[in-house]
Parts: sequence; C-alpha cells; structure tokens
Amino acid sequence: MTGEGVGTDRADADAASPDAERARRGGVTGAVLRFLQWFATNPESPLSDLRTALGHIRPALVLWGALAIALVTYVSTGVYSVAPGEAAVVRRFGEIILPRVEPGLHYRMPWPIDQVDIVNVSNIRREQVGVVLPEEEHLHPEPLSKMQTLSGDTNVVDVEVIVQYQVRSPADYLFNIRYAPYRIVRDTLRAAVTRRVTNLPVDALLTSGRQSLQEAIREETQRQLDEYRSGLVIVGIDLQKAFPPADVADAFTAVNTAREERARVINEARGYANSLIPEARGQAQQIKADAEAYRSDVLARANGGADAFQSVLSEYRRNAAANGADVTRYRMYLETIEKIMPRVQVYTVDTSRGGKFNLRLSGDAAKNAPSIRRNQR
Repeated sequence: MTGEGVGTDRADADAASPDAERARRGGVTGAVLRFLQWFATNPESPLSDLRTALGHIRPALVLWGALAIALVTYVSTGVYSVAPGEAAVVRRFGEIILPRVEPGLHYRMPWPIDQVDIVNVSNIRREQVGVVLPEEEHLHPEPLSKMQTLSGDTNVVDVEVIVQYQVRSPADYLFNIRYAPYRIVRDTLRAAVTRRVTNLPVDALLTSGRQSLQEAIREETQRQLDEYRSGLVIVGIDLQKAFPPADVADAFTAVNTAREERARVINEARGYANSLIPEARGQAQQIKADAEAYRSDVLARANGGADAFQSVLSEYRRNAAANGADVTRYRMYLETIEKIMPRVQVYTVDTSRGGKFNLRLSGDAAKNAPSIRRNQR
C-alpha cells in the first residue's frame, strides 16, 4: 500500500465518524423516549399509581395555594426586630426613608423594596493616638507609632491620647464615611492635637494647661467629626501624656522641679508677709490710738487746769477789787496753808536742855529721838 492510499482511507474514516456519532446519539435518545412513554402509559408504573391517588385534587387549586403560601412567606420577611442598644436604618430602593428606628418589633416592605441596616449605638469604642502598646480589643493593621508635635515655643513634645466614642447618627455613620470609623477618629484626633498643642508653650503643657488642652482637643475633634457628618460623638478624651521625649525628660524634670521650688518659696514668703504685715499694722494702729488718747487726756488736763486758774484769777480780781489786794492775798495765803499744814509734821526741840534736831532724821528715826517731841497737826 502506497502513502497516497493510506491518506485516502484516513480521510474517509474522518468523514464517516460524525455520522456514526449522530447515529449513536439518536439511538440513546430514542431509548429514553421509549422509556418515558412506557412510564407514562403503563398502568403498572409508579406514575400511574400516583395519578390514581391524587386524581381527585384539582391542579389549579394546588397552584393557587402554593402561590398564597409563597406570598405570605414573602410578606412575612418584612418583619424585623431591633434589640436594645441598637438602631436601624430603613432604605427603599437605596434611598433612606427612616434614618433611625428605635428598639422593638417593626415592619418594612420585603426585599428588594426595602432594606434594613442595624447598628449598635450603645457600644463605646476606643481609639488611641501616640500609644505604642496595643490593646487587645483594638488591633488595627496599621503599625503603632509615637506622636510628636511642636509646642508653641518650638519644643518637641510626646503626646499620648485615648479617645472614647460611639455612634450618634446611624444613617450618617453607615453612608457618609467611606473607610473604617477608627481611622477617621484617629486622623481627626491627630489633627486636633497638632493644632491645639502648637498654641501653648511647653510650660503650660506640663503644668496648668493640661486640663484646658484636653477640653480643647475634645471640642476640636467633635467639631471636625460633625463637619464630616460621620455620625460619631466623642464620649471622653484622656490626655495621658504630654511630656518631652525621653532623651531630655530628666532636664525638663529638673527645670520643672526648680520652678515648683521657686513657686513654693515665693508662696511661703508671701504667707509670712501676709501674717506679719497685718500684725504690724495692728500694732501701729494701737500705738496711734494710745497716742491719741494720751494727747486727748493731756489736753483735757491742761485745759482743765487753765480753766481752774482762770476761775481763780477771776475770783482774785473780783475780791481784790472789792476788799483790796492785800486782804485777798492774805486770805488766799491762809487757804493755801490750810491745805498744806495737815500733811506737815512739826517737831519741837527743847534747846534749853541742849536738844538738837538732825534734819536727816525722819519718820521712825525722829520718833525714837529722846529729846524730840513731835506734834502733828
């Protein structure tokens, strides 16, 4: 057999193979049709028994019943419940018709007309900024990193803040933010911290300005979240750290300690001055009051003496004019002697017997002298 004959036989076989395949398929199809015909017409087939058992049932009634059951099942899928601490948002063909549905049993049109999204609005979530140690319940794919910012006097400050937030508006929370809620809270908090820290000097951050800074960060973060219409509300902010980096922390601590010591000494000095000055002022007022009283007493005595002398002088002039100056002068002499003599001790000395009187004797010594007799008037 030549090569040309072999090629011709192969071509004939390839041409005949499709006809053989179609013939084989036709035989299989015919066998299946014959089996189905026997199954449907043979009185002894299972289909004949089923037809005999259900022959009294009308197919139309069965169809309507099945449709009614399907319709009731479909309508009942619109019933939904909202648990306590949750809120639901109902959308109709994608448009929000109920932005907030409170807990309880509710109904909406079945899918695909209405759709319900349920959000937990009572759960308080946490996010941290600048904290390098991760929390177990708040692991994010982004690596943790420190947050360093410049203070108002261009000092580098490490800041650690933990914020607590929850969902306030479910509709805004579901459809107004395009990425994870923790990211928008974290980025907004970072921006607020950066803006507020740059407005304060480092001394205020380390001492008296921490509380006001924490409140300012909370207000700034909430304002920015409201502008984004994120549906989130800040529950609380904890400014855990606002301190210089570890490399210079010791120097800042020493400066802060010296500043506190200076303030303590100043306060003690002011306290001592406040306790001493009022006492000195009180003593000065007392001395001044005593001097005024002494002055008033001396003036009163002097005025009284002057008035008495003026009255005596007036009386003397009247008597001198009436009785003569010598008589008046003698009478006044007698009056004065009457006032003086009761207080004068008179001693009588017997000189005939050689008695002598020692002027240095007085009191008991004069009484004991034998040659002296004391008379007192």
